[in-house]
Amino acid sequence: MGDPGSEIIECVPPAGPEASASTPEETEDDIQFVSEGPSRPVLEYIDLVCGDDKEPSTYHSDILFPKMPKRQGDFVHFLNAKKVKTDTENNNRNKNHCGLSKSKESNFRYVKQPVIEEKPSCLSKEEMDNLVLPDCWNEKQAFMFTEQYKWLEIKEGKLGCKDCSAVRHLGSKAEKHVHVSKEWIAYLVTPNGSNKTTRQASLRKKIREHDVSKAHGKIQDLLKESINDSVSNLVHKQSNKNIDAAVKVFNTVYSLVKHNRPLSDIEGAIELQEKNGEVSCLNTRYSATRIAEHIAKEMKVMIFKNIIEENAKICIIIDEASTVSKNRTLVIYLQCTVQSASAPVMLFVALKELVSTTAECIFNTLLSTLNDCGFTNEYLKANLIAFCSDGANTMLGRKSGVATKLLENFPEIIIWNCLNHRLHLSLDDSISEIKQVNHFKVFLNKIYSNYHQSNKNQNRLLENVAKDLEIEIVKIGRVMGPRWAACSLQAATAVWYAYPVLYMHFSHSHSGLAKRLANINFLQDLALMIDILEEFSLLSSALQSSSTNIQKAQKFIKRTIKALENLKIGTGKHESQIEGLIKSDKFKDIPFNKNNKFNALPRNMLLENIIQHMNLRLLSDRNHDESVFNYFDLLEPSTWPYEEITSPWITGEKKLLHLCEILKFEIDLNDFREFVSNNMKSNKVSIPATIQKAKKIVSTIAINSAEAERGFNLMNIICTRVRNSLTIDHISDLMTINLLGKELADWDATPFVKSWSNCNHRLATDTRVRQRSTKAYENQLAIWNLQ
Repeated sequence: MGDPGSEIIECVPPAGPEASASTPEETEDDIQFVSEGPSRPVLEYIDLVCGDDKEPSTYHSDILFPKMPKRQGDFVHFLNAKKVKTDTENNNRNKNHCGLSKSKESNFRYVKQPVIEEKPSCLSKEEMDNLVLPDCWNEKQAFMFTEQYKWLEIKEGKLGCKDCSAVRHLGSKAEKHVHVSKEWIAYLVTPNGSNKTTRQASLRKKIREHDVSKAHGKIQDLLKESINDSVSNLVHKQSNKNIDAAVKVFNTVYSLVKHNRPLSDIEGAIELQEKNGEVSCLNTRYSATRIAEHIAKEMKVMIFKNIIEENAKICIIIDEASTVSKNRTLVIYLQCTVQSASAPVMLFVALKELVSTTAECIFNTLLSTLNDCGFTNEYLKANLIAFCSDGANTMLGRKSGVATKLLENFPEIIIWNCLNHRLHLSLDDSISEIKQVNHFKVFLNKIYSNYHQSNKNQNRLLENVAKDLEIEIVKIGRVMGPRWAACSLQAATAVWYAYPVLYMHFSHSHSGLAKRLANINFLQDLALMIDILEEFSLLSSALQSSSTNIQKAQKFIKRTIKALENLKIGTGKHESQIEGLIKSDKFKDIPFNKNNKFNALPRNMLLENIIQHMNLRLLSDRNHDESVFNYFDLLEPSTWPYEEITSPWITGEKKLLHLCEILKFEIDLNDFREFVSNNMKSNKVSIPATIQKAKKIVSTIAINSAEAERGFNLMNIICTRVRNSLTIDHISDLMTINLLGKELADWDATPFVKSWSNCNHRLATDTRVRQRSTKAYENQLAIWNLQ
């Protein structure tokens, strides 16, 4: 018998004497479909009557597929009816499977009962015309199956379940060994077989099995329960106990990553929590790794989505280096302007492994990483304004460097060579032109090699010196080497404070080094280098400040050049202390003399070379002439030639057009005129909105790659010799949490736990896990069992 609310189809014999001789009765031969879906013969009959070579008759179509307003989940609700047969039909039952006489047609009438209105068919005629079907189906077959199975959808010739795709996860209804099919969720179901008949049968079987599957049934239950609540809320509706348990595990993993601890430590942390009454199945380093990956991914999605929606201007900073495992890596940062922050924000993007260190490989890796984060080529063309890296040929080469390839794809971007690298290279260039500096360099490098590469020598030295000088000796490192190590103020200062102790030690072990220390020219050279390095250190720190933009950097550089010019004329701070030190008690045991074998540095020549190279490397750029700075000066009233300005300022307005092209931002002309007029009258004026935003965009241009160097420093802390088995992707995830994540006290793990559950991962209270093996402590326990 049919369910209440279903349509009842009564078979009534045709009018006539034969019909009046019998009365329809319900017998045991009545056919009732009570299964969850249509039977195989009926499904095969659909393929038969709707095949490519046969046109389905109106008669059969009306019988099998009456148009009904009720949504049908399967064939039983479609054909579940009380079927009344005549005596003639009973006699001819063996001739026709459905009880239909071959010679006569039965008349059907429909007895309607109240039904619940549901959604119409999932495929309209217009949609069917534009649909790509499986190769073994025609339009009629597709229409019939989608009409019958309301959850069935076809995309690009493959089948999928729109209900499972919408819900995706069973949530609180999850059971052991019950999973939602990924193929039905992703619309990946295709037929199998070598011929059309086999492929049709394959699809019928897959549809049938999915329709009666336990997971699909639970999805249907969730959809029924979602009448008063959204599906996503229903799926995520876990008990407070489940959520709280998973949150504690996530907090544990987050804390380990923030403190750069190995994820294997989670086993001990969870064991402690279990001892305190908490139960968790996510208690292995494998689970911790998956959780860290998930947290990093969700963080990037949330942050980069906001940047893209805000249409923020960005600057890319990259650098390449090797891990402790000798893998070549590329670190990628971006600096952007957002409305919620007054200053530009520096964000870590990713750490990527390089197959090779060619410009082509680096460019492709950079572009694919940005695209994966949501920054499409169209977005980059509209919002990428600058690129910053060190001066290596691979990065900034004119013919085939990464910067050149970026300019080919994204014209009008500013290519910037890191100012800190250029600062140190200017000193290296100056030193390389003066041979006398080599004596000073060789001496310090010998100290470094003796007391950093030999523990025996270092221990021997520390036995003979005061404890308060221990730290200074260890600080002595290489100076005037390439790039970042070129200006080692720390190493030179360590020698300055440990000078008497070094002489006493070398007088017993290295007489040549002791003679060099006893030369007054060497002490004067050391004082001069410290005075120069202090100026460079001040400038380097100022350039690395997050508040320093291009215009401020130019001011700092000019100020340092002026200080070096004053040093050339006068005497430095440490140089003026030499006479007093020689007469002091600390230096009384050193027999100072002037040995002509070790000539003093040509002081004026060295300072002149440094000033000249600073002007060449820092105040001009081979990728951009000084006109770029002139355009930026339009936003800085302190640089305006007020004696030439008229109202309106025609020359400035002409430059303003090109400035808008550089910044990829339209500055309102009326705002600019108001800005100029107000500054001509007073120094303290309000800045119009478009001028303020343009100034923020200028600040977005990174002037150094110091942040990338800090990223490599963090990489080396994470990937130590003990943890060198970490993959580059895992290191990148740990760096993402460390650099982009909030402090543990401010971080809320609940949204990440819910998204974790939505991704079909297990929660902490899930029992569908293998029990953790316990270590055997028989010997230790035996001790405690002693009476």
